[in-house]
Amino acid sequence: MSSDKIMAAYDNTLLGILQNEGGLEKFLDVIFGFLCRRTDFFRNMDDPKQKFGFPPGVAEKIILSYFTKYKTIVDKMEAENKERQSKSKAELTEVAQIVEIEDPPPSEKETTSEVPAVVKPKQSTLTKPTNATNDQTVFQSNPDSYNGAIRDRYQWSQNYDDVDVKIVVEKSVVKARQVKVEIQRKHLKVCVKANDTANYETIIDGELQHEVNKEESMWSLESGKNIQITLTKFKNIWWTMLVAGEDEIDIQKIAPERSMEDMDTEEKSVINKLQFDEKQKRLGLPQSHEMKVHEMLKKGWDAEGSPFKGQEFDPKMFNISPGAVEQ
Repeated sequence: MSSDKIMAAYDNTLLGILQNEGGLEKFLDVIFGFLCRRTDFFRNMDDPKQKFGFPPGVAEKIILSYFTKYKTIVDKMEAENKERQSKSKAELTEVAQIVEIEDPPPSEKETTSEVPAVVKPKQSTLTKPTNATNDQTVFQSNPDSYNGAIRDRYQWSQNYDDVDVKIVVEKSVVKARQVKVEIQRKHLKVCVKANDTANYETIIDGELQHEVNKEESMWSLESGKNIQITLTKFKNIWWTMLVAGEDEIDIQKIAPERSMEDMDTEEKSVINKLQFDEKQKRLGLPQSHEMKVHEMLKKGWDAEGSPFKGQEFDPKMFNISPGAVEQ
């Protein structure tokens, strides 16, 4: 199983625990309780010869180091998001309506009584962006709608493997039981209630454009902030809408590249090998298949009875085709 699939399986398991506990503090209590019951994480190593536990203070430093690691990642992501959002806002132009007061033109029959000023709106030279709510360039500048769209009640984005949906909720939505998410093979339903006395309000209830892998899809609630839903695509194709009836996005304006992070270990290895070989070829150096053969030839080059024994290995003596060794 690839590392990405293993992490997805871990996420599913931990997400189930989090939803069952209904809060991060209780979830962390479960995790540390497990470390207490089933590991020697909290045991002190009083004797250097002791084979379990940690020296005093080390366990705390380990926890702090991992907290710092992931806090740094989140801080960096938030900084990048803010930068993208500020750029997006700078590109949008708000329509301003300028009001000017004009006096009526004087006339020969004008009396001495005051004529009230006429308030007339002046036509603005600024124009409102056409169909701004469905502008793919705006969507691309927002990480929550990247390769997707911003709709009235939700935003969705996508990459090669997944579709992510984000729904902003009221501050009173703090527990998983206030949210109902039903993910079917080709249908998504999301209902929310703001408090215990209110009825559930349907946010999304529609047929998905394409099939998803129900078992690998998941959702989570960030208390008082938003619902995050990850739908794992059944087929690696680009969606033009989340659910039926929604406006389609302009598929020509999205960025349908597949990042290295979205590839499994085997695919990354192939890409890295191709990039390495291309670089070696430009520099006139041995490519990966040639290097493998060179390593095998070196073993026999200086062996007893070899006519080359004692001479320096010269790879230029060999013309090696890409098919000479199994890739």
